[in-house]
Amino acid sequence: MKFTPFLVAAGLLLGQGVRSAPVDAPDALEESASPKPPALPGSFEAMDAKYKAYVKSELKKRTILNPCNQLTVHTRREWGALSKSDRKNYINAVKCLAKKPAKSDKKIVPGARSRFDDFVASHIQLAYEIHFNGNLFAWHRTFLWEYEQALRKECGYSGAHPYWDWTKYYVDPASSPVFDGSDSSLGSNGEYFPHGATVLEAFGLQLRLPGGTGGGPVYKGPFANFTVNLGLTPPDPEPSEVVALSIPTNATVPVENRLLTVVAKSALDYNPRPLTRDINLGWSNQTKKSDVEFLLKCQNVDCLEKTADGWATTNPQQPRLHAAGHFVIGGLANDPFASPGDPAFYLHHAMFDRVFSIWQAQDPSKRTYQVGGTKTPLNNPPSANVTLDDILEFKAAGPNYTMRDTLSAINGKFCYIYE
Repeated sequence: MKFTPFLVAAGLLLGQGVRSAPVDAPDALEESASPKPPALPGSFEAMDAKYKAYVKSELKKRTILNPCNQLTVHTRREWGALSKSDRKNYINAVKCLAKKPAKSDKKIVPGARSRFDDFVASHIQLAYEIHFNGNLFAWHRTFLWEYEQALRKECGYSGAHPYWDWTKYYVDPASSPVFDGSDSSLGSNGEYFPHGATVLEAFGLQLRLPGGTGGGPVYKGPFANFTVNLGLTPPDPEPSEVVALSIPTNATVPVENRLLTVVAKSALDYNPRPLTRDINLGWSNQTKKSDVEFLLKCQNVDCLEKTADGWATTNPQQPRLHAAGHFVIGGLANDPFASPGDPAFYLHHAMFDRVFSIWQAQDPSKRTYQVGGTKTPLNNPPSANVTLDDILEFKAAGPNYTMRDTLSAINGKFCYIYE
């Protein structure tokens, strides 16, 4: 027997359980009728199952007086699990956002040409406040939420934000539904040209990335010929090395106050160029289920943040899931500041947030509102610890939030779960 939305709502209002729920409700998370062998303790599957059981139980307790309940929650699904029609609706919404006028202050972000650019600009402006520190997961969770709300409210997107499950496609990301170049993908790899390493310099670190399998502009699919407006252009590539410049320190200074002697263009100036990718199989090998399990072993959020970016230990075998997701895509995604200029950034960070959500659900009473770490990248220079009362900025991408308001995906302003 199917319950109508009215009957479901009545059950929620009265605080009674119902046996059936809308497609987006937690009941949709239940396993199929055919039994599966139990997941091994500590496995990604077991931790994901615990997460799903937790959110399902929490939402079933709620009446419609709670703004996040079984009727209102949105379910984020893996890109490959969406119908082609749903994928195309998402793609069209992203393209719509890239045509909407920017809201960024023109004196500070003269290069922004669209609402899509507003999100890139926000990430550039705040880069040193949101990476390699205690704001990593919370800020990017909220950034993605605001992006999803812009797609919905400004471009008519009706779905929840999808994610890219790296673990499904680590052997050959280019053949995944995300990057296969079909009309329901986010476009292809970049056009291949022989090239060597990419050297990144940012946050006081230098990292050499081996050349990938593309390197040039995206040549096929919905985001072929997609124009990136913000961020710096690397120098002309050499046969052995492509150097990606770091952001100039004056990038957030208003135009009229900038020193005219600065040679490099600011990352916030108008710099139109094609979207590039360089899918890297070496880095995709750090996005396996075992790598996610390695991260999920962390017992506190400080460990989680440090391990995700590879600075918790000197172990060279430690996977670096946050960085790896970027470097798998390569090209623009290698730029630690302007990487949101690639639409695939948001699917990567949805998966990153999914991992955070699963980690929190392993011990929700202790982990949901747990904070850790300091406010500067790599704690250099030494800075104060992050607190629940800290204010997180988002510039033109969205309003300010307190740290406390960002830490639960089913409370406060947020209302979503992962399938």
